Amino acid sequence: MANKPIKLNILIFNEILNYLIFNNKSFNNILEYSLLSKSIFKIIQNILISYQYNKSEFMFTTDEFVEYLKFNNNNNNNNNNNNNNNNNNNNNYEIKLIQYKEIEYIRFLNLGSQGINIYYTLKEFCNNLKKVIILDEIKAQFDISYDYTQNNKIKYKKLSMAWRIGTPPVSFLEIYRETFIESNYTLSKCEFTFDFIRKYNPTKIKIRTTYMYYLNLKYLNNILISNNVENNNNNYNKIKSIKFQNHKTPINFLYFLFNNEIINKEIENGNNNINNNNNNNNNNNNNNNNNNNNNNNINNNYNKIKSLTVEFDPNKKDLEERFYNVLLENNNLKNNNILKKLIINEYNSCTSTNEIFWSNDPTNFINSVLKLNKSINSIGFNLFQIKDYKTLSSLKEIPNIKKLYSNENSFQVIYQHCLENSNIKEIIVELTSINPVNFKNKIFLPLNNCLKQHQQQQQEPKQEQLLSLYSITFKFQNYNDFLKDTFNKELELLFKDNNILKTIFFKLKIKK
Repeated sequence: MANKPIKLNILIFNEILNYLIFNNKSFNNILEYSLLSKSIFKIIQNILISYQYNKSEFMFTTDEFVEYLKFNNNNNNNNNNNNNNNNNNNNNYEIKLIQYKEIEYIRFLNLGSQGINIYYTLKEFCNNLKKVIILDEIKAQFDISYDYTQNNKIKYKKLSMAWRIGTPPVSFLEIYRETFIESNYTLSKCEFTFDFIRKYNPTKIKIRTTYMYYLNLKYLNNILISNNVENNNNNYNKIKSIKFQNHKTPINFLYFLFNNEIINKEIENGNNNINNNNNNNNNNNNNNNNNNNNNNNINNNYNKIKSLTVEFDPNKKDLEERFYNVLLENNNLKNNNILKKLIINEYNSCTSTNEIFWSNDPTNFINSVLKLNKSINSIGFNLFQIKDYKTLSSLKEIPNIKKLYSNENSFQVIYQHCLENSNIKEIIVELTSINPVNFKNKIFLPLNNCLKQHQQQQQEPKQEQLLSLYSITFKFQNYNDFLKDTFNKELELLFKDNNILKTIFFKLKIKK
């Protein structure tokens, strides 16, 4: 007997409608839902213009949405000309699923072919539009003369800054010449202003250099100083995430980042300098008021770093000890209740030696440093090159750690530990050079074998303990359909061999 389709009660459908709309970015599917009834159509209209819905990526790309708006506007104009009736134009708009004139905030992956003109292009149709948010990472241009936010109408989430010999991050040529001379003509020791960052006002920044003609800058403090100093638009630093990628992390930058007193003084000096330059004609009372206001802004805006990814060269002697000292000095890490994610990666230098000075046992780091902090919930140990998962045992005593980061080489060790640590809920695996063969050997075989071994070691396997790990995400550097198909096939075979793995949610993402 054939299974009959289940008819969904309209009351139940209304209850799940929000879920269907928020988790479906297909315009055609949403349109089908909206045609079920007039009331549902109206509900979906309101959802699509809500701030809550537009907190995630819009259903159209920038170019698709511009075409949609132009097409609807042309149709309205044609109907209006044919009927010579202004009311007809309004009536046509009211039956549009997307009430675009009411949208205030909208998020796209990228700028599209419109470039930074996207806001003003959309504003022609979206009367109430306040801001366009770009979610994808964009490459920074060091030119200070152009405002890429278009007077704060465009918000960039992620900014990638990549420099090298021949292309240093120069915002002002005159200042660059001065600092180049002061650094004894050593480019890596130049103190750049990084004023160009203010032209993007990002939430996340990535600091990179190239493998060829690489330029590892030693002084990066101005990344935070210049962006906390008040600018013409009264904006302050909104950077919440800093990631070093293929770039050495200067110890002095970390000391600056974690030392509240130093960064406050530097930003205060920067604000005072601006006040002196802009308010020469003001009396002393006005100056004092301005300084007091600035001090309040400093306390609220100096450092909001929630996520930090550092890279160190394991061939450098005493670097590990210096890193620990920065975190321990003045209880810098203990008193930091803002930082949520800390990842320690290896810097792959083309001049690396065979001698490794960084420990492969993270026990000292966990016990002496990490245990002091109660706010960090995500940690990555890739630099340690851990050989034995038992060296991670101390993590079980830190209940605030819920997520671990690994790569293909450390995955087996991290996964083994998670089977014994009920605090860990998620693993993020950042894959670099991976292919179907070593993917199977380094990922799928450990998934199955480690779980079987763990079950055998327990006299009475506790299913609830195994279920504590609910998600494993694989981030691919180079992702293609063949790799995706291989992944899915291997996963199916794995599920047949071990049903308990079905309780874990596996995800694939493109690494950014």
